[in-house]
Amino acid sequence: MTDEPAEALVSIGAFARRTRLTTKALRLYDRIGLLRPVCVDETNGYRRYAVTQVRTGQLIGLLRGAEVSLADIGLLLGELSIDNDLAARHLEEILADFEHRHANRRLLIHRVQASLREGDDPMYPIETRRVPPLRVMSIQRRLHAPDIDRFVRETKAIFAEHLDRAGATGPFTLIFHGIVDAESDGPVEAVLGCSVDVQPTDRIGIRTEPGHDEVYTTITKAQWAYPAILAAYDAVACCPEVQARPGSRLSCREVYLAEPDEISDDQHICDIAFPLDEE
Repeated sequence: MTDEPAEALVSIGAFARRTRLTTKALRLYDRIGLLRPVCVDETNGYRRYAVTQVRTGQLIGLLRGAEVSLADIGLLLGELSIDNDLAARHLEEILADFEHRHANRRLLIHRVQASLREGDDPMYPIETRRVPPLRVMSIQRRLHAPDIDRFVRETKAIFAEHLDRAGATGPFTLIFHGIVDAESDGPVEAVLGCSVDVQPTDRIGIRTEPGHDEVYTTITKAQWAYPAILAAYDAVACCPEVQARPGSRLSCREVYLAEPDEISDDQHICDIAFPLDEE
């Protein structure tokens, strides 16, 4: 049980009223270890909380009202037990992440507005180019969206090691052969142009990417962040050029112009490109 005096303990109902949390939420927080009652009666299962826990419960309610995740709240509570300033700095990071995601959603909504008005979207100017055949190193895997960043870093390192001092003959490109999101693990292929001297290994395939026409838009690092990048894909997929020549056997892709860690948000990072069906 507990050494707390009886008058310092309250029932779950009274605790819920004082913290403005529901009893259902309190049971969940107990189950996941976020806010446990001081004691639980072994005979009837009644939960009792210490009055000193009320402020913690109120803080959880405020943070949940701000849509802070339970995982982050758990971290914040741990930091509060060490240093209030540490928790305050963590909240600044959470706020910055919220603002970043809000900016990404704004870009998506602007794209939807442009499509509803059935006009050109000035945010994503569309261009067409001819891409010549290119010999490439290739690594392909089935991935969910959260795994893409790690895959890119791994493949870039593998390609660089295999090339050694030889230079690439074409840009690093991600080719999406299927739907890739949190639920779907469509095949993703990373390719990099290479010379005829470069040979395949047990990890790297070699093939020739066919020459083709493609429609593309160039996006900044800010527009590249998920989910904002979906707006660029939609702008290209819905453009008249793609609608006039659908059905390409080649998949949509991201053709990289710069390393993400080396540029600012307003600089160009990649082209979102859709190959066109041969006329």
